[in-house]
Amino acid sequence: MVSDMEVCMKQRYVIEFLHAEKMAPNDIHQRLLNIYGDQTVDVSTVRRWVARFSSGDSDVKDKPRSRRPCTAVTPRNEERLDQLMHTNQQITTRELCMELNIGCNALETMVATLEYRKVCARWVPQMLTQEHKEHRMQVCQDLLNQYEAEGDSFLDRIITGDKT
Repeated sequence: MVSDMEVCMKQRYVIEFLHAEKMAPNDIHQRLLNIYGDQTVDVSTVRRWVARFSSGDSDVKDKPRSRRPCTAVTPRNEERLDQLMHTNQQITTRELCMELNIGCNALETMVATLEYRKVCARWVPQMLTQEHKEHRMQVCQDLLNQYEAEGDSFLDRIITGDKT
């Protein structure tokens, strides 16, 4: 699957090419719509890139600027966050930010990506991962095998409760 950024970069090259052929921005946008459909950049974006190419700047990459997108959201930080939440489910967001040396917004982004949420002062996954599903399946199979071996006396020794 092609990322949104790759599609935007492809469109910039197309805009540059069609501008070199002296096409108007609205016509360029219409041609992009025919090819890219819903993923097409806005006509205002096409105009901005045409103006940039008209000024002699042929670089299709964004210029460095202040307030770039967050660089703290990395796979390494996400992995560390996941480990910290597994080892201490009652860790606070402030402690996580200090431990990972990142801001609260980056932490919120990673928590959402990892699909965790805070329940009763604990971090729990919103959805079961494949590992959790396999673990539950194994526990259920073990309980079923034990029931088949021992019968109803096994059920008398089970104590149930909720996760909180």
